[in-house]
This record gives sequence, structure tokens and C-alpha cells, in this order.
Amino acid sequence: MRRVTRVFLFLILATLLFAFAPAAVAQKGATVKFMSSAADLPDEWVAKFNKENPDGITIVRTELDYTKFVAEAMAGTASDLINMGQGTDVAYYAPRGLLLPITKYLQNSKVIKMADIDPLGNINYQFDVKSMTFGKGDWYGLTKDYNNVTAITYNKAMFKAAGIPELSETVPITYEELYGIVKKLTKKDASGKPTVWGTEPAFWLYCSSDMATASKLSVFADKDKTKMNNDPKVRDIWKYWARFSKEDLAPNINNPAPGWAGSDFQSDRVALVQLGYWFGAQMRSSPGVSEKYGWAPAPIAFKGAPRVTNTLGATGIVFYAKSKVPDAAFKVFEWYIGGAYGQERAKTGWGVPPLKSLAPLLPEGDKFDKSRKTIALDDAKYFQSWQSCPWIPADVWTKSWQGPLDAYCKGSINADQFVDQFYANMNKAIADSRAELGL
Repeated sequence: MRRVTRVFLFLILATLLFAFAPAAVAQKGATVKFMSSAADLPDEWVAKFNKENPDGITIVRTELDYTKFVAEAMAGTASDLINMGQGTDVAYYAPRGLLLPITKYLQNSKVIKMADIDPLGNINYQFDVKSMTFGKGDWYGLTKDYNNVTAITYNKAMFKAAGIPELSETVPITYEELYGIVKKLTKKDASGKPTVWGTEPAFWLYCSSDMATASKLSVFADKDKTKMNNDPKVRDIWKYWARFSKEDLAPNINNPAPGWAGSDFQSDRVALVQLGYWFGAQMRSSPGVSEKYGWAPAPIAFKGAPRVTNTLGATGIVFYAKSKVPDAAFKVFEWYIGGAYGQERAKTGWGVPPLKSLAPLLPEGDKFDKSRKTIALDDAKYFQSWQSCPWIPADVWTKSWQGPLDAYCKGSINADQFVDQFYANMNKAIADSRAELGL
């Protein structure tokens, strides 16, 4: 007998709660709760919207926390709009009844035209629950923008000091070449402690997916994605990324970084990162960006391999299924995606915009912006969705990875045991999630 789990109890409870809940409040003058980081929804823009909005709608930003989102959804108090870090997570939340389909809203919108939606960046926000397929069925949101997240940004001075030529902006290097470059860029003191790391692979998961896709491999053992693939070639991909930390070429539990990959790079603690086009907008705070930093396209898996890049599903905005103010929330969504705020994001180059009509607004006033824009649009020709799993949200991969990686770096397990433990964590998480859905 299939067990009744907390997800089904939640759905039953939610149905009862909303069956007897008061009618939705008037949309005009409504308060719309928007779960997002301040970086993606700055306070000054919230204040600007609240002051200028003629419908009297008020935005209240709530802190980004997906565990809190699920808990509040169970209580019927979740935020109306949610910043979805990876669009592929729609496949996890939609079947659980947590997201509101917005196809009809989009079809009737005067701000967002269906024909204007860029399919390259938005495909993961259209999802068919029955077939568990992206690119068909209902729309659940749109990206705020999208990027070639595996493209390279590097410190030119550090390359010169290490005797490494600047990278081509048109011809990608291989991942094995990347490893060799990172080794040369890493600097250590007399005791062997890193003073400059060659890289900090924040997006190792998405890079791994590209490598597997280019090699015509699946990271899963079966078409339903219920278990990880033990093929030695797939295991070698995970080992490739683990060795950066193991060999002190990247921050690790033994020698942790003071910040995250972007801030460590900007403070000259890391020589090269793969963060993509959007990172250039953040780097505007660094002096002399055009002279100091270079850009290069996403690497390829091996010489002769096809180019493959991905957007990590692209960060975007979705709607809570039981929002009491969906009409007001959609007005905020229109402002955020295609209105004043969406236009401003495009002008500052935080990412390739979700609407094709906004693409001409991308900045290219200097060499720095021209370079990153050219590379981003070229990489976009090779976009393929990363090999996500519909049974788990993306953060489960990181949680499953980190413990085994720490043990590997400490020397308590070897490389194969690292992969074994990573797989055990992943397989359990997938099995538990499928059991919640009665599968």
C-alpha cells in the first residue's frame, strides 16, 4: 500500500483550508508579498513601485528561503511571488500543487506578449505536469533574465604573472586545459597554504551537466531519473570537479574562502571564475574593469567535442498557487519582467532579458560590456537544458555533494568513495521524494 506522506497531507489540508477561506481580497490596493533577495529586488525599486503605482498595490519583500516557502504554503500564508533560483525547480514544485499556472494571464497581458517571450531563457517555466516535460503545458512564470552561466571571467594581471596568454573570446578552451591553467594560477605560501586560488567552481553542477551532455552521457541510470549513473565516464566528471578542492586549487574545508566565488574573485583571492554574463554587472563596482578582467566562452568537454552551455534553468519569478491576490501579483510581475524594473535590469546588463524586445537595451558602451555581451549571445547558440532531476530541487545536489567532498578533502575517503557517498545521498533523496508523490 502506498504510504500517505506529508506532501499529500499538506495538499489535503490546504484544500480544506482554502475551501472555507474568505473570498480573495480586492486586487486594487492589495499587498503583494515577494520572496526575493535584495539584490534581485532592491529596496529602492520597491519604494519606487509603492510610490508610483496607480493601483495602490504595495510590494513587501520577504527573505528568500525555500524551506520557509513550503512551510508557509502549508499554513496558507506563503509569499505571492517567489524568486525561483533555478527554473528547472518548477518540475519539483508544480506537481506538488505549490505553483499557480499563469498561461491565461500571459495571454491577456498588454505588457508581456506571448510572441515576445524568448524561448532560449524561458523554456523551463513552461511545464506539463502529466508528462513531466518542459516546453509544453502551462506557464508558471518567466525568467528575470538568463545567462551563459559557465562562461569564464579571469584576472588578466594574474594570467600575465603566471605566463598564461589571454584567452580567446571566440574559441573555447577544453576542461582539461582549464585544469592546467588553474594549477598555474594557484599561489601558495611557504607552508603550502593557498594565497590565491586558481578558481572557485560555484557552478560545478551545471558545468558537469554540460560535460556529460557533450559526451552523450546521462548523469542518471534510467530515463525516469530515479538513480545516478555509475558509468565510469560519468563518475570521472564528478571526480574532475572534486579534485579542484582536493588539490587546494579552489577553496575547501581545510582552507575556506572568506566569501563566495564572486566576492573572492573581486578581492583578488581567486584568479578565474565561471559565473557568466550577469557577473559583469556586479563587477561594475570594481575599478578599471575593462583593463583588469577578460572574458572567454564556456569551455568544451574535450577537443572536438560539441559546444554545450546552459542557463541553470535561469532564475525567474513564479506564483504561489493559493495567492489571495493573483491579479495584483501579476501586475507586479509585469512591472518586474517587462515594465520599468525589467527595462532597468536590461540596461544595466544583469542578464539577457526574458523578452526579445528588451535585448537591444543590453549595454555595450565599452570593451568590457561589448566583450561579455558578444560572448553571451554566441554561447546562447549552444544552450541545452542542464540534466536536472524533477524529483528533487537543485539545492539537494549541493547538500548531497558537500559532505562527501569535505570528507574527501580531509583524506578520510578516496575519490571513488566520494562519488559513492554523493550517489548514496542523491539516490536516497530521489527515492524519498518519489515516495512522497506515491511513486
